[in-house]
Amino acid sequence: MWKLHRYYLKELAINGTITFLVLFGVVLVSTIYRGIKMADNGGGNLLHAVMFILLWAADTFPHLLTISFLIASVLTFTRAAQDRELTAIRAAGIAPTTPLLAAILIGILQSVLGSLLLHYVIPEAHYRKYRVLATVAKAALRNVGANSDRIRPEGTGAVLTFRQRADHGERFDFLDCTLYLQQPLFEHGSPIVFVDRVSALAKEGDDVVSIELSGIRDPISAMSPSTFHLGVSQEELANIRRRDDRDDDMRSDQLLSEVLRGVHPKPFEAIYTLFRRCCFSLMPTLLAPIGFCIAELARERGRVFALVLALLPLGLFYLGEVLGARFLLSTQNPLFGWLPAVFLLVLGVPLCWRQLRR
Repeated sequence: MWKLHRYYLKELAINGTITFLVLFGVVLVSTIYRGIKMADNGGGNLLHAVMFILLWAADTFPHLLTISFLIASVLTFTRAAQDRELTAIRAAGIAPTTPLLAAILIGILQSVLGSLLLHYVIPEAHYRKYRVLATVAKAALRNVGANSDRIRPEGTGAVLTFRQRADHGERFDFLDCTLYLQQPLFEHGSPIVFVDRVSALAKEGDDVVSIELSGIRDPISAMSPSTFHLGVSQEELANIRRRDDRDDDMRSDQLLSEVLRGVHPKPFEAIYTLFRRCCFSLMPTLLAPIGFCIAELARERGRVFALVLALLPLGLFYLGEVLGARFLLSTQNPLFGWLPAVFLLVLGVPLCWRQLRR
């Protein structure tokens, strides 16, 4: 029996790996434009664009894992059914569950791996894909004025010219500056102001950039303070809206601890997120027998027909995902996080009972 298991394990692993790599490559290609655009708008470089692309693509991992395993199961066992391998196995007195065990074994392994990723790794990636924006904002500050002697802050209409630029790690200075404004800085003053030094301080882990103007001189008004301070958020400098943390950004142990301590503002949504992650991790195990039975059912019609039939469990799965979120909002019952698995069981139990017992 082990030779039979090893035979189908090898084919399932090859088909699943190829399918996953193709789907993941499609996702990467589809996010290239978005990553480059976000990095360019914030003043980032190619490394920031790559970080955007990888972190955004990692968020699709549970979906790709589910789809690629179902496609691999359907292709593998449809090929075996068309070559009469499954018929020969039944004729030899071997139960049809014997080749199915190979798919179930891989499904269980993928469920364990997916559980670890969904509960710990992917929430961290989901959190960091928005925190790349702060790094991009710092890169934008570092690159300001690097290729010219003037800066035009977007949306202000102001122009800052300088003679010298100095970088001191967390702080960088623009020396001997002239500030051209649309409106005078002081009452009855001039729209042109001379500034000895403009300093910007961007500390590690700080979301606010401190900007200091030293040695301000107005050629008309007598009001010329020696220094002027203001703070600007890095999101505003990068022209990006601020985003608050959500349940998808937190690991499952953090969510559960907040619920148990009674500090989570919406505990039913946190429990729903936990159930949803558990449901996603169980999908490969549930789809293994469904893919096997679809392959046997479509033996006479070919692989294309089998792939079309595979859209039915996938459609039910995502229908349960959408309806679960809607029912959560109306009933505040976190058990609807298991709705995709319930839909698959409603489809899979009669199908598997019929195919495996005939």
